[in-house]
Amino acid sequence: MDADLLFRALCRAVVLPPVGPMVLVLLGLWILPRRRPLAVGLIATGVVGVLLLSMPVFSDALARSVQDVPSATPEGAVADAGVIVMLGGGIGRSAEISGGYAPLPKALERLAGAARLVRDTGLPLLLSGGAVEAGPAEADVLERVLERSFGLKARYLERRSRTTRENARETAAILRPLGVTHIVLVTSALHMHRARAEFEAVGFVVVPAPVAVVPPSDFTAMTLLPNTRALDRSREAIYEWLGERVAVLSGRR
Repeated sequence: MDADLLFRALCRAVVLPPVGPMVLVLLGLWILPRRRPLAVGLIATGVVGVLLLSMPVFSDALARSVQDVPSATPEGAVADAGVIVMLGGGIGRSAEISGGYAPLPKALERLAGAARLVRDTGLPLLLSGGAVEAGPAEADVLERVLERSFGLKARYLERRSRTTRENARETAAILRPLGVTHIVLVTSALHMHRARAEFEAVGFVVVPAPVAVVPPSDFTAMTLLPNTRALDRSREAIYEWLGERVAVLSGRR
């Protein structure tokens, strides 16, 4: 892992929940003997913060504020597209899978959505995802699962990217020489806004096809009960929000 990816990983680990709020708690405990009012405020912010982020009612609302779900796809937009592009969502070690690696749940959701679109439209598929750490490129792992579990094959494999920005740049390097400028983009709804902006920045006309959309939900007592799934959703939503803010501040938006 190079220095840039290591820095990203460290920031993600320290800033995002649950570690981020816990850092506030530890800081509060450290300064408690000297600055009691500030310390109490930090501790309360950290504890209440991680509690709220773990509640489905809060995490769902946060996710819906970040996700990008088009109200309607213009008629003919998909037909004008030349390729379906699916962005990887991560792989992990697996002793049960041939090759030793399997897509993470987020990647499987995207792969299922891409497979449905391939069957519905007949468009060719490009799988985008390189190797962030030692191991195979994610595109190769996804291709094996696509063929074994869905009976489909990808037309193109993009094996070099490690970030969303690189997804767009390396995909353009493959599709531009083929004259492809319109694509259907498959990724998670929470990731779609940032991903679509990166692909549009390199010249693509993008038809978004988000998966894992967080729907409106009714308020019940269960939505107040904290759980790790809600915390994970909050973590992902905050990451996407911060990623977009960094892009704006760096002048890429």
